[in-house]
Amino acid sequence: MSASTDSTFPVYSYAYGGPVATGKIKAIPEDFFVDEQLDFEPSGEGEHVFLHIEKRCLTTLAVRDKIAKLAACKSMDVGYSGLKDKWAVTRQWFSVYLPGGDQLDWQSLCEQDDSDNGSGAYIKLLTVCRHSRKLRRGTHKANAFKLVVSSLNASSLARCDVAFKDQLAQKIKALCEQGVPNYFGEQRFGRNNLAKARALFSANKRMPREQRSLCLSAARSYLFNQVLDARIAADNWSAYLDGDVLMLDGSRSRFVLDDNSVDKEQVAADIDQRLAQSDIHISGPMCGRGSSGVTSLAEQFEDLAIADELALMEGLDRQGVDVARRPLRFFPKQLDWHLDSEKCHLSFVLPTGSYATVLIRELVECL
Repeated sequence: MSASTDSTFPVYSYAYGGPVATGKIKAIPEDFFVDEQLDFEPSGEGEHVFLHIEKRCLTTLAVRDKIAKLAACKSMDVGYSGLKDKWAVTRQWFSVYLPGGDQLDWQSLCEQDDSDNGSGAYIKLLTVCRHSRKLRRGTHKANAFKLVVSSLNASSLARCDVAFKDQLAQKIKALCEQGVPNYFGEQRFGRNNLAKARALFSANKRMPREQRSLCLSAARSYLFNQVLDARIAADNWSAYLDGDVLMLDGSRSRFVLDDNSVDKEQVAADIDQRLAQSDIHISGPMCGRGSSGVTSLAEQFEDLAIADELALMEGLDRQGVDVARRPLRFFPKQLDWHLDSEKCHLSFVLPTGSYATVLIRELVECL
């Protein structure tokens, strides 16, 4: 089981025995490229301006604030679907509520930003169009990644040794066929957001809405990771336990098995088959107010995994965060890779809410 000191990210259980090499990720921002894929096409008409932007060495919130300043609007009137990494090159969509049809100089967003310690931060404007609705959080369908892991060191194996290539290929095959643990990545927790959440709950202190949201997310993510870690350690993270809540692939729809089923053995066999085909997934808790939905053995397992974190669970309940569920695994699509000297180049597509760094950690320990 993992443990957290709040200042260091826990070492969670590996699904496939651990990484086969050490290396570096994000040695330069261009080593981590992300392209957000929307679930719809902007209509070209409406009260919201949609901006497709490429950014380097800037946070999503920094870009949001620049857009709000240019549009002379509140930051809450600027929409985005997901937070993207700062030390990276990323493409994502933003929306701005401008019902009057004002024509602004959007290209002025692209002025070089030398204020961030000479990091070479920039914004490129790729597309400007209109749409009828604001862009909401989590409305994109996927993220496409192109990553470079550099400075590979495979212990006693030479970087391009056949045995090392075989080990890496076997790991990647397992990730594609059996799934990747759907941990929340380290970036989800920011700088001590979990510790700040504990302070928020214990002292009932006030904090700005945006900071509060980050703290609540950190608390929920930590509890989810604890449950997933425990299930991987018990080797049942992709196997059905009595009382589990199941989720349909690519959907937030969830369901439980009918305890009154006449042919329980057949039902169990069907579930096993659908799990093997990745049509459905076991889910874990996003703790909050309300019933988690799990019963029987699954409920006992979850309760035990987070039994020491009663203060976090009660705090989330008091803050009015609604309970939800999240799949315990995800499947990368279109995964391609090759080795080049001391570098491993990977490209793949992940569903919304999944972390590329979580996939990488199963292959390489990033120093």
